[in-house]
Amino acid sequence: MKRKLFVPIVITLITILVVGMLFWGLHSYVTDQNFHTTDYALRNVIDLQASAIYNGYFAWTSLYDTVLQGDLAKAATLVEDVKENFPLIDSLEFERGLPPEGRFAITLDGELLRIEYPIWNDNGTARVPDTFAVAVIQVRRLLEIVSPHEFKLDIAHGRRASYGIPLSPSLPFFNLWNISGIVLVSILIAWLILQRYARRKDFFLDTRGLESIIYLFEQTEKFSASHSRNVAIFALFLGKKLGFRGRRLRNLYVAALLHDIGKIGVPTSIITKTGKLDAKEYAQMKQHPVISARILRGFKEFEHLSNIVLHHHEREDGSGYPDGLRGKDIPLESKIIAVVDVFEALVGERPYRNPIHPMYAFEKMRQMPLDQRIVGILIDHYEELRTFRSPRWVLSYSPWVIAAQGPSVWIQ
Repeated sequence: MKRKLFVPIVITLITILVVGMLFWGLHSYVTDQNFHTTDYALRNVIDLQASAIYNGYFAWTSLYDTVLQGDLAKAATLVEDVKENFPLIDSLEFERGLPPEGRFAITLDGELLRIEYPIWNDNGTARVPDTFAVAVIQVRRLLEIVSPHEFKLDIAHGRRASYGIPLSPSLPFFNLWNISGIVLVSILIAWLILQRYARRKDFFLDTRGLESIIYLFEQTEKFSASHSRNVAIFALFLGKKLGFRGRRLRNLYVAALLHDIGKIGVPTSIITKTGKLDAKEYAQMKQHPVISARILRGFKEFEHLSNIVLHHHEREDGSGYPDGLRGKDIPLESKIIAVVDVFEALVGERPYRNPIHPMYAFEKMRQMPLDQRIVGILIDHYEELRTFRSPRWVLSYSPWVIAAQGPSVWIQ
């Protein structure tokens, strides 16, 4: 009897050992992948936040002149809305000393991130020599947005992520559920999980980074963020109708999602103004495609999309901006975004007017210097939007809804 039990016991023990090692290796791999994903998201969110604040506040001649004159109290009033526009910022102060060389410098101080900014004039030709600004972000709040469950701040033992932020997994590798899962079936589960996580690193859309960027954009300017997410879905729909596939379709979606990110650098008072913009305000508003492109060029993942967002306000007759391009000189992706940008602006909620019926919007668009082939595709296939199913990689919280009541509905 003992001899009969020996082989099954040995096989069982060996199987448990092999599966246990596989499970350990799998969890090590998954944790490592999640760490890199979280680190990637943290770095991009921090850099985007820092870049947006710099473009919005510290490349500004009015602030430059005020600080240069030594009136730091007045300078503080010029930037007092930074916490309202950027909710992650805990404080913003001016300090005497040598400013950083670049646009900003980021350091970790315990549980706080210090972002130091030099103060430049509008055209970047002069810098205040002896004063700089310091914005402070609480790392715990940032981590709650980027990775609310998987990682925690661990000053003593954490693994160092970007800017020295120390992270540890919220749960240990092995817990009661994991131990009970070390059975033969876990081999199959391990393979499925491995496949899932291997796909996550293929494209930035599958990480939390892009979701975090849009979250920050939405906190800064809710109308534009909601509008951009709707535009992205429309652009995705038209892109598929025009034969876009694979990476080109994803690039179109991401470019549409981020096409108005430059509005972070435009004063909120201009964006939310209910009346007509004056010439100076309109000139500032026309800078948002340039700022969008500048922001995207700062990230290697999005640099190749900068030209698309730069030209999404160009028009077929050359009347658009910023470069007055015509016809075939405008990238096709920019033309698609231009069409759906106009359409969503007409049928969507705006602070300065009520939405209009889609059919009236189509009539107006037929008279505009847009690519009429793309306008025609939108009109001809508009009814299909009610049954359009977006790919799985589209951000899950895109808020658009096409109801089933007929052609009189629009994006919510």
